[in-house]
Amino acid sequence: MHAERSTRHTTPATVLAMPILVMARFRRLMRYEGHDVDLARMCIDADYAYRCLAAAHTSNDERLRRIALELFETYQRNAAAESVLH
Repeated sequence: MHAERSTRHTTPATVLAMPILVMARFRRLMRYEGHDVDLARMCIDADYAYRCLAAAHTSNDERLRRIALELFETYQRNAAAESVLH
């Protein structure tokens, strides 16, 4: 019997037109909330990015919620563009 290996596949996030200044502000505001955000990982791991955005959406900080929504829309737009390319 062969042992089955559990492999985890992540969906790469498209980096087309990612607003790096907005992402940096997002990371800073998340730090104020006690969350450490890896921006590089957000650019390559869509699942991670969506988890970070979901956490931000629950914040009491309106600025953070607004930025999270803006970034979510960017990820959605890029996902739609990626599906057209394939």
